[in-house]
Amino acid sequence: MKKFFILMLSFALLFFIVGCGDSQPEKVTDTEAQVEQEDDDKEESEKAQSETFAIGDSVEIADVVFTVHSARWDDGDDFFGPEDGEKWLVLDCSIDNETDESEQISSLLMFELVDEDNYKRDLELLADTKGSLDGELGAGRSMRGEIAFSVDEGQSKWELIFAPNVFGTGQAIFEIDKSDVQ
Repeated sequence: MKKFFILMLSFALLFFIVGCGDSQPEKVTDTEAQVEQEDDDKEESEKAQSETFAIGDSVEIADVVFTVHSARWDDGDDFFGPEDGEKWLVLDCSIDNETDESEQISSLLMFELVDEDNYKRDLELLADTKGSLDGELGAGRSMRGEIAFSVDEGQSKWELIFAPNVFGTGQAIFEIDKSDVQ
């Protein structure tokens, strides 16, 4: 029993160490034939500016490509709807697995919406969404679905944070403006 416990602890430590890699998000919708910058400082400042993305952009983090295709409002139905003073913001997204191994996708763990006052918004499970961004995504496969968040009616800007690995392989931040929502 003691050997089994030590073995399990070793595996847990190994997964933690492997998961602590540092990978920066890269925008993949730009043309691949870009002219290299001569000045390293210019490269770093441009990289820092490109840390936020917009609807329609595709971002690659650790061989997983994430895209936000569109945003819309959902008013609910006869039984379930947003509370007074709130709306449901629904985001149509896709994830492409470009690795040689399957990836576990969890909308609860990988996605976070922050409003303009820096409050984290709740994931809304009762909204009318199409598809799901949860489950196992096989090597070379794609998954598309919608995720919904409850937001205040008075808000006009949000940030969707996509972090594909709980152990810190980077994150992509998508800026969403009220004018982007259909």
